Order: sequence, then structure tokens, then C-alpha cells
Amino acid sequence: MEAGMASNNALIAVKNRGWLNGFGNIFRKENHAWWGTWQWVIQIAIWMTIVNGMMAMVTLAAPKIEEAQSRQEINEVEAAAARDALKQTALTVFFVFSGLAPAVGVVIIAQDALIGEKQSGTAAWVLSKPVSRTAFLLSKLTADGLGVLVTMVLVQGIAAYFIYKAGTGITLPIPGFLAALGLVMLVLLFYLSLTYMLGTLFRKRGAVIGIPMVLVFSNQLVGLAPWLGRVMPWNLVMDLGPDQPSLAVALAQSQPLPTVTPIIGTILLTIVFIGVALWRFGREEF
Repeated sequence: MEAGMASNNALIAVKNRGWLNGFGNIFRKENHAWWGTWQWVIQIAIWMTIVNGMMAMVTLAAPKIEEAQSRQEINEVEAAAARDALKQTALTVFFVFSGLAPAVGVVIIAQDALIGEKQSGTAAWVLSKPVSRTAFLLSKLTADGLGVLVTMVLVQGIAAYFIYKAGTGITLPIPGFLAALGLVMLVLLFYLSLTYMLGTLFRKRGAVIGIPMVLVFSNQLVGLAPWLGRVMPWNLVMDLGPDQPSLAVALAQSQPLPTVTPIIGTILLTIVFIGVALWRFGREEF
């Protein structure tokens, strides 16, 4: 608790008014936790290895197709089919791993944002200053969202774009690829806001970590309850069946979206999570 208070002594006096009183101060502190330490380097390295490493492994099969064709082990039609499958698989692998693996990291990072500070007493100490509860929560959520956007989405997306081009020879349309990365960010924001909400509802880490983790890997529930595929974020980055292809893969290839319902559902749930978090945190007793 003393260490937490000491770190917060670095807060700078700023002039804010109303429900966002203290936002800038807390936001700067939280930003420093990302960019003033090795946190951003570590996050980039972890997800570069997992996400882009998996896609790079897929694209390594491209030269083998050419070698097989040159040795006449496969004919031209078979080689063309193999190349098309490789191109689709590489994109699918990238977006599936972009939406699932970093989501786990987001939950781990976010679970400590409120639970840790409440347990240490830091939250009570900071809120005894001229800082509104709304500003406290939103500043932390915004700083974490920015960190996730840069380290888990943009940097990984830029690397993937060039890895895909080098491995397949295809230059993806930039607007479509950026839109697809936007869906990845929406998925991660969904789990970020969900974890924040749970951090206001529970005092123990078990539920705060466990519930989002279960949801990350529960896409198989669509077989039992098809309506979940229309409101949960799974279909944004992965195939849920022959009639529910990955929306991110479609956007990356500038193909028309088969549906926008999962996008709308994910946005609405994210807004609900943030709203509930603000409401509950505003009534928290410290």
C-alpha cells in the first residue's frame, strides 16, 4: 500500500471539473505504466512470437508448393488450389490468433486494474483526492485500451501485412486490412471492458479472470445456442461454420460482409459493460 501511495504522489495538480475531474492526471500515470516501462516491449514481443509466428509458419509452406510442382509431384491445377488454400489459411490463422491469444493477455492485464488497487488500498487513497470515480475508471480503461491498440493490434497487423505479402506474393488492400484490424480491436475491447466490469462486481480475482477466459474459448457453444454467434465477438475473427465465415478475413480481402449483426452485438455489449462498470464503481464502498 505504501508503494502504491508513493507512486501516486507523482500525480500532478491539474484543473478539471465535474464528472471527469482528475482524468488527465490518472491517464498520464496509467500511460506511464505502459510506455515508461518495458511493458510495451514485452507485450509486442509476446504477441509477435505467438500471432505472427503462427502465420509465418503457415506461409513457409509456399516454397514447398513450388518445389513440388517443379518436381512434377503435383500438376498446375493442384498447385493453384494449394496456393489458394495457403493464402486463405494464413489469413484465417492470423485473425483467429489475433482475437484469441491477446484476449487472454487483455484479461490478465485488466483483472489487476481495479481488484489490485482496491485490495492494496490505492484506489481509496486516490479517490480521497479531487478525482471523480468516473474519471478514475475511464482513465485506466482508456490507457489500457491505447496500450492494447498499439502493442497487440497495430504493430502485429503491420508485421502480419508484410509477412503475408512475403509469403504469398499478395498485397492486401490497405483499407480492408485496416478495417479487419478494427474488428480485432473491437474483440479485445469487448474482453477489456468485460473484465473491468467484473472487477467492479467482484472482490476476488477468480471470477474476474475465470469468466472472460471461459468466454474466449466458448465459440463451440454456437452449436448449442446459435444466437450466441450473433451477439458474441467470436465471428468477428473466426469461422463459426460454412454459413458464418470470419468477418475479419472477408474485410481483409475486400469481400462483402455476410452480416454485421455480430459487430453490432459486440459494440452494444461493450457499451453495456462499460456502463455497468461505471454505475457499480460509483457505488463502491472503500
